[in-house]
Amino acid sequence: MTKQTDTQGAWLSAEEAGFLTAGPGRAAEAVLARLIDQGLLRVSRDGLVSAVHQDGEGATTSVEARMLSFARNPVQFDAIVLATRNCTEVAQLYRQLLSRELMRVPHRRHDGRWFSLAVAGVAVVLGFVSPVFLVAAAIALGFFVWQNGSGPITQAGREALSQVQASDRVHVVALYGFDGRFRGKDVGELFDFPRRVVRTVPRRPARARRRSIWNGGGCGSSSSCGSSGCAGSSSSCGGGSGCGGGGGGD
Repeated sequence: MTKQTDTQGAWLSAEEAGFLTAGPGRAAEAVLARLIDQGLLRVSRDGLVSAVHQDGEGATTSVEARMLSFARNPVQFDAIVLATRNCTEVAQLYRQLLSRELMRVPHRRHDGRWFSLAVAGVAVVLGFVSPVFLVAAAIALGFFVWQNGSGPITQAGREALSQVQASDRVHVVALYGFDGRFRGKDVGELFDFPRRVVRTVPRRPARARRRSIWNGGGCGSSSSCGSSGCAGSSSSCGGGSGCGGGGGGD
């Protein structure tokens, strides 16, 4: 199910909305929710995820196909999210969002930005003596704005995301995560999941997310993340060097 937006004719799938909301981990959660919703994955009360079909039947996207391949053998709920968020197909999803100008490579805030602002202020004062200093003030002010950094979501991306509604439980997961709350209830309850299962989906501190979720490395194309063996162990996919340090699902 997709949502039409008025932003450059953009359409956002659930995983795209999840990625824009909280990075590659949330995109993986949205795909997991959709496959469960479609009856292609089942989850035990102990949190083991397994594919209903062993041949990947029913996948409509490359990310779905990858997740179904991870679940050919039962795998823990958190491990399949970790493995999928770090796979090459989610990295491609990130590149698609970049190409559609819904995201951009973030520019880190520079510690010396206040010096540029001070220079701009002095130049404005000197502008009363000689107008040429006003040009210098404009340059210094522009440099200050550049040094202030920029986030990963473009204006077009924010406008597109604002059009996405939590109209079904898959989009609720995309916007709030399995471990989130929606209308006063735990999102996991929409799938009858015990709280102990959905709480296994890892969260990362906000500072760590700013450093790594959006830099592309978090869902990098390491070949070690492109095998079903990666899904079988949360230690091998939990942000370690083998699969990249990409951001969490929230």
